[in-house]
Amino acid sequence: MRFVRSSETVLEGYVIDPVDPERRLAVELLLDGYPAQLMRAQLLDREALALGRGDGCHGFRFVLEAGALAGLGRAELRLANLDIALGEPIDLRAATGFDPSGAPSAGAQWDGGLTVSGWLDINPTSVAPRHVEAVVDGAVVARTVADRWRKVTAGNAARPVAGFRLTLPRSLADGHPRDVELLADGRPLPVGPLTLVAFPDGLAADLKARAEYEQDVPRGALFDAILPDHVPFTLFEDWDRRFPLVTASEPGNSRVAVLVVGAGDGEASLAALGDHPGGPMAILAPFETSGGFDPAAARLFLETEAADCDAILWLRAGARLRPGALSRWQAALEADPAASLCYGDLLLQAEDGTLQPLALPAFDYERALEQSLFETAFLMRRDEAMDALARGVAHLHRLFLAPIEAGLHRLGRFLHVPGLAAICPIPSPRAEAETLAASVSSHLSARGVAADLRPRPAMTLPALRVRRKAAPATIALILDADDPSLPLREAGEALRPARRAGDVQLFVSAGILDPSLREALRLDGIELLQSSGGRSRAARLNAAVEAAPADLVCILDARLRPVGADWLDELTSRIAETDVGAVAPVLLGGDGAVAEAGRILSPLGHSLPAFEGMASGDPAYGDALTVARQTSGLSWSAVLTRRAEFLALGGFDALLFPHRFGAQDYALKLQAFGRRVVQSPDAVLKLSAPPLTLPGDGSREARALLARWPGVAASDPFHSPLLPRGGSLHAGLAWPPGSLAPRRSQVAPARAVPPGWW
Repeated sequence: MRFVRSSETVLEGYVIDPVDPERRLAVELLLDGYPAQLMRAQLLDREALALGRGDGCHGFRFVLEAGALAGLGRAELRLANLDIALGEPIDLRAATGFDPSGAPSAGAQWDGGLTVSGWLDINPTSVAPRHVEAVVDGAVVARTVADRWRKVTAGNAARPVAGFRLTLPRSLADGHPRDVELLADGRPLPVGPLTLVAFPDGLAADLKARAEYEQDVPRGALFDAILPDHVPFTLFEDWDRRFPLVTASEPGNSRVAVLVVGAGDGEASLAALGDHPGGPMAILAPFETSGGFDPAAARLFLETEAADCDAILWLRAGARLRPGALSRWQAALEADPAASLCYGDLLLQAEDGTLQPLALPAFDYERALEQSLFETAFLMRRDEAMDALARGVAHLHRLFLAPIEAGLHRLGRFLHVPGLAAICPIPSPRAEAETLAASVSSHLSARGVAADLRPRPAMTLPALRVRRKAAPATIALILDADDPSLPLREAGEALRPARRAGDVQLFVSAGILDPSLREALRLDGIELLQSSGGRSRAARLNAAVEAAPADLVCILDARLRPVGADWLDELTSRIAETDVGAVAPVLLGGDGAVAEAGRILSPLGHSLPAFEGMASGDPAYGDALTVARQTSGLSWSAVLTRRAEFLALGGFDALLFPHRFGAQDYALKLQAFGRRVVQSPDAVLKLSAPPLTLPGDGSREARALLARWPGVAASDPFHSPLLPRGGSLHAGLAWPPGSLAPRRSQVAPARAVPPGWW
C-alpha cells in the first residue's frame, strides 16, 4: 500500500488485499481523529499496476479544502468500518516534503470523434500551465497545455481547475477502437486509457456506403449525434476539401442580376462570379459611407438592365462568392416563394490571406441589428429590393433588414442556406461603427422604434449597442429560493437599486422559512410566496408567477448578484419589442467565468449552456458574447418575461420538466407562438454560491424534450450545422456537418406526446 501527500491539498495512494487482489477496498480518511471522507479504492494507480497484482485499479485520492488546512494537524487512513490503520499518519502542518510521485488529480473524457477534453487540479495561482500529451500505441500523437479554466463540482462544492482539449490526427478515424493514454508533464493521468472509435465521415455515412447495411443508417446517425466529431478551425482547408460547397442539382430558372456596393475591389467581386449567365452585372459608385449607395442609381439599374430579372445578388465590394453558392441560393428562393431573401455563411480573410470560417445562425434579428457582415452577400427578390429603394434605403446593411420594415411578421421571410458561401476581407470595426449606426438609426426610425445607439468596443466585427425606449411597466422580481438557508436578506439588498429604479415589487418564492426571517423580509417590503414542501421547482415558480400581479415578471435564482446597476433596465429595453417574449442576462460563475449565455438544444434533447467556461470579457466565436442575440433556450436562473404570456402558455410544464428543462421548454413554446427569445450581454449577474445539485441526471427530462421538440433538437436554428452539435459547441467545424437544408428561425409547434411515451 501507499499513503502520501502529493500536494498541499491532495492525499493519495493505493491499497491492495494480497489474498484477493481483485477486491476493491473501501478506505476512510480521518482528520485529527474525526472521519472526514470515504471512498472505494478503485482508481488506476501505476505503482499498484507495476506490482502485478490485479489490474492496478486500487488507487484512492482525497482532496482537502484549502481553507480548512490551517486548523488541521494530522491525517490518518483506515479501512472503512474497521479499526485498522493503513500506513503512517501524515503531518498536515508541514509545508514541504510532498511526494509528487502520484498521478495528478485529473479527469478526462472522450467528446466524440477525435476530441478528448479534461482537467487537472493545479494551483489556481500557477502561471505555468501543465503540458498534456496523448499517446496511442506508444507514440505521442497530440500535445496541448491546460490553459483554460473549468469547474469541478463535488457534492455542493465547486472549485476551479485547469482544463484542456486535444484533437487527435484524422488518420486515427478509421473505424477501429483506439486506446488513448493521457500524460500530464510526463506522468499518466489516473483516468486510465480512453477508448474511442471515429469514422472518416461519420458512422451514418460509413454505413450508407455499404448497401447491405443501409437499414443501420438511422443507428449510425444516432451514434454521430451522441459522439459528434469535429476538427479545429485551423484545419479548415482539409475540412473544405472533404465537404465542398455543393452546387444545386438542377440549374435555376430565375434570372439573377448582380449589384456590387461600397468601397472596395468591386472588380474582384465580379471576377469571382466567372461567366455569370443569369443577368446583368454592375458596380455602384461608393456613396458617402462604406456600404452606402445611391438608391436612385440602383433603381435605374433595376428598372432598365435588370427589368426582366427575378432576383438581385447584392455584394459588398471586395466580397467574392464561392463556386456553387449562387446556384444553391437561387434554388432555395425558387423553392420557397414566401422567402424575401437568402444568405449563407462567410469566410473572413485576414491581410495575410488566412481564412476564418464564420458560421451564422438562422436569421437572428437582434444580432443582425447590432453586428455588421450579415449583409456581405445575399440574394433578394427584385420586387422586395424595389420596395426598399423606393423608401430611400441607401445602405447595404439596412437593405438586408428592409423586409422587417414592412412588419415584424416578416421575420420569417429570411432564409439561411448553410454553407461557407462568400469570402470577404475582415473589416475595420472602428471605421465601420459610424456607418453601422447610421444604418440602424434609419432602419429603427422607419419602424417607429426609439432607441439610443452606441458603438461597442472594437473586436473583430463592427458592432453597436441598441438600447430601446421601454414603455412604463410594473415588474415583479421573484427570488427563487430553492434552499431556505440562502441569505435572502443579502439577496434583497443587492436588488435594492433595481427596486428603486421603477415600479418594481420584490417577492420570495420559498418553502418553510424561519418566522424571524419572514418578519424581516416583510419589514423590508419583500412579500413571501410560501410553498408547501415537496413541490418541484417548476410547480413552485408557476404558483409564484400567478400570485405576483405585474406586467412583467423576472425570475432570479437567489444566489445571483447583479454586476451592474442597470441590468433590469437593459432587460426591459429588450422586451420593449412586442415580438420579444423573454430576455435573459449573461450569468457568471463564482470564478468569474461565463456559466451561461443562452442555451442550445442538442440532438439528444439536452439543453446545453452556450459559451460555458469562457472568460468574462472574451468576445467568443464570431464576437457572439459582445452583442445581443437570439437563442432557442434559456434557464430559469434568470429570465424576464410577460406575465400574461407566461400564464397563457401554461408556464413551466411541471409534469414533464419539474427540475431541469422547464425554462427551455417555455422558451420554445414562446418561439412557436411567434415570439423571440433574446440574450443580452449588457445585463450580467454572478453566482454568489454554488448552484443547487439537482436530483437525477436529467435523462428523463431530456428524452421528453427531444420527443416534444424533435425539429429543434435535430437542428437548433441559432446554432450552425457547420459547428459541433455536442461537447464543445464552438471548438471547430463539425465532421461531418449537419443538415445543409435552407432554414428559418421559426420554431414549429410542439408535438403532442403523452406522458411516459418517450
